[in-house]
Amino acid sequence: MNTQTAVTSESGVCDAIVIGAGMGGLGAAAQLQDDGLERVVVLEKASDLGGVWRDNTYPNVACDTPIDIYTYSFFPGRHWSTNFAPGSEIVHYLREFASAHDVEKLITFDTEVRGCVWNDKDGVWDITSVDGRSWRARFVVWSGGVLSQPLVPDLPGMDTFAGEMFHTAKWPKDLNLEGKTVAVVGGGASAIQVVPFVAETAEKAYSFIRTPSYVMPRPEEFYSEEQRADPEFANQQKARREAWMERFEFVTKSRFPMDLEVVLEQEAEWQKQFDKYITDPHLRKILTPDYRFGCKRPLFSNAYYQAMNNPSLTAIGDGISEVFEGGLIDNHGNRYSVDVIIWATGFDPAHMMGPLDVVGRDGRHLSDLWVDIPSAYYGTLVKGFPNFFLMGGPNAGGASQSAFFESQLWLISEAIRKAGEADRTVVEVSGEVHDRFNERVQEMASESVLIRGNCVSFYLSDKTGGVFTHWPATIEKFEDGVRKEAAETLTYGCASPAYT
Repeated sequence: MNTQTAVTSESGVCDAIVIGAGMGGLGAAAQLQDDGLERVVVLEKASDLGGVWRDNTYPNVACDTPIDIYTYSFFPGRHWSTNFAPGSEIVHYLREFASAHDVEKLITFDTEVRGCVWNDKDGVWDITSVDGRSWRARFVVWSGGVLSQPLVPDLPGMDTFAGEMFHTAKWPKDLNLEGKTVAVVGGGASAIQVVPFVAETAEKAYSFIRTPSYVMPRPEEFYSEEQRADPEFANQQKARREAWMERFEFVTKSRFPMDLEVVLEQEAEWQKQFDKYITDPHLRKILTPDYRFGCKRPLFSNAYYQAMNNPSLTAIGDGISEVFEGGLIDNHGNRYSVDVIIWATGFDPAHMMGPLDVVGRDGRHLSDLWVDIPSAYYGTLVKGFPNFFLMGGPNAGGASQSAFFESQLWLISEAIRKAGEADRTVVEVSGEVHDRFNERVQEMASESVLIRGNCVSFYLSDKTGGVFTHWPATIEKFEDGVRKEAAETLTYGCASPAYT
């Protein structure tokens, strides 16, 4: 992190407000503070930090990428029990990060931001919370999380179910599944972690899988307390990070653009795992993907396929059409009586802002701009929304989220520095630059496995078919673009009316 000349705040005006105290928000707060901004405030809707890892506490919840590439490169952590760390250890890591970078003091908890309105005359953002409090800030960094809005299907009869029903992100603290019949709906990342627990715990379980995933063996390593205490542990993590990054970048190159030969090789690797554990013809039909590897998010587990053979579990290769008082009805009209319904149905990244209303220049609502597909400039700035930055915004995601975050932190830092050096109060991306960039992104995506792999996924807009959650190229290409292009193409000016 760089140390820069302090940017002082006007009376009653924050230098910057960060929305969200998850991994991206904590990183942004640390960077802004290191850059010399004197009044940085973090507004967090919950009573604790941690973001998605604070909210998702279901059994077996864990990072589904190696922790070496998930954490910040400049703060790798050293308490990991395994390279696919459980959620509780990631929350602990984020607490350590906040403490080490002295950002705990900046956080105001139990504060849900409901509105951000750009004041062009004063060159500030007017920010309001649900409970009526207000702030003004020169800069805003949104880091609410692209996976912050649980997606639960709106089905007939939802309000009639007599048992317990919840999304995996809302797992009840003292839930007891013993002696109960449980339905898990979904076949993605959270489902493959929850299903083994449910199969072992419940008396009877149903797993509803409309679209199966490619589930690869998880190359798990376990670290003893002695290993973690070794001063070389952090250096070893650095080497592991570099090795994993190289491996994932190779896989990425086969997806963007799609290299069918390599994709088929990856499918052959998956087939070995699949054939080892899934032999029943009916089960094989339910669990075999009908799309190319990489079109949806590939997953890692050493327990999911094994759990599918548990006598207590029945796999259903169908979607749900209706809920009734005693259970579920599938698309073919079959009824299943259950005591508990668990929606492992993922999140809604197209509405990542949730109820937050962001209003930019000329009264333009961000939700209107994003009505068809969310878009941003390197996932960080949106045309018409000056001094407003995103962490993990549209097309700023991939195998190593921390790598994208670090590029975005650099861009935010550089943009604010350049504005200060030029004695300017406003930084933004022009409409021309913004739109040209996003046209280029969609051109890259058009040849990718995300588009050509014959699937429907959360990577894609259901209105345009374009890619918006994933960067359709290597991380290296994103980093190069940010450092060699982005900061130089931004517009720096003064608040209206002096700035036009």
